Amino acid sequence: MNRNLYFCIVVLLSTCFLGCQTKRNDETTSTEATQPSVATLSKNTFTLGDTLQIQLNQPLTEARVTLGANPVPIIQQTDSALTIRATSRKTGLQPLLVAGKLRNQSIIADTLSVELWSDFRPVSLSYSVLKQFPHEASSFTQGLEFYQGNLYESTGLNGQSKLMLVDLATGAIKKSVPLASQYFGEGITIFRDKIYQLTWTSGVCFRYNMDFSLEKTFTYHTQGWGLTHTDSTLILSDGTNRLFFLTPDFRRKGELSVYDNLGPVMNLNELEYVNGYVFANVWQTNRIVQIDLTTGKVVGELSMEAILPRTIDTKANVLNGIAYRADEHAFYVTGKNWPTLFKIQLKSQPKQVVALR
Repeated sequence: MNRNLYFCIVVLLSTCFLGCQTKRNDETTSTEATQPSVATLSKNTFTLGDTLQIQLNQPLTEARVTLGANPVPIIQQTDSALTIRATSRKTGLQPLLVAGKLRNQSIIADTLSVELWSDFRPVSLSYSVLKQFPHEASSFTQGLEFYQGNLYESTGLNGQSKLMLVDLATGAIKKSVPLASQYFGEGITIFRDKIYQLTWTSGVCFRYNMDFSLEKTFTYHTQGWGLTHTDSTLILSDGTNRLFFLTPDFRRKGELSVYDNLGPVMNLNELEYVNGYVFANVWQTNRIVQIDLTTGKVVGELSMEAILPRTIDTKANVLNGIAYRADEHAFYVTGKNWPTLFKIQLKSQPKQVVALR
């Protein structure tokens, strides 16, 4: 399946989910389950902090509203509507539960769904180029990682995918192991002295020892694009606007939806975790976004236009590859088949990000 078709399917499924506004959750009898829904919304998409008006088809007493897992105060209540504010901490699709009593004292509840966009406009992050290094132009870069001062790289394409140890100064491949031709290599990360390498559509992650010997394989039920980790958790992207949190044995722990003020940020690709944030390449753009892992909001962004190699077609050979060296406070950035690896340093960091309203 090509990536464009994959995104069409994702959008279609998301649209279907948003359209399912009223899943009944009656606590009474099956006869009452055939009654019309009590609560509706005129739209499903809001910005965090927006005021929402929930239309009521029947008056409710003892009304309660829960957004996500948290109760939400009712600002105003009439027989025909409840007014609340979208005060969720996280962006993304959230269940909206409306419960209460009808005039006949029966208890009823309706579950709606809302999509919450970020109330932040991302800060434009400036940077300086500290140095340029040679990069093997035949490398279809899918993952980039520093570990104990050494540079590791994963490349893609069926029949050409590899895991490699790269000499930073020269770009020469010091060591490599090929993937079988049915696998399209994707993102890598090194966690607890183990190298994890994703594959694109095969649903297989390879875990290697540091000598590149294969130690174990895992399966996952989405596409594999980018991979990074915190002190305890692996983080995977699949080309949508979601990040998945996994144990070291690839068991799913949770997920996060990523939004900026313009909506879901799709095509999240190569990842790098730095001090509570994930920096992500946005596929088919020259944009790297900085994601707050506590909220899903994009708080900063880098335009990489200034470093695009002029000697290749960067629309075909897109930006893809971001690694961070904490000892230098520097990022290393490259792209698919780029002849150059750039060492950059941010000049500014997002401070207190101001809401749009």
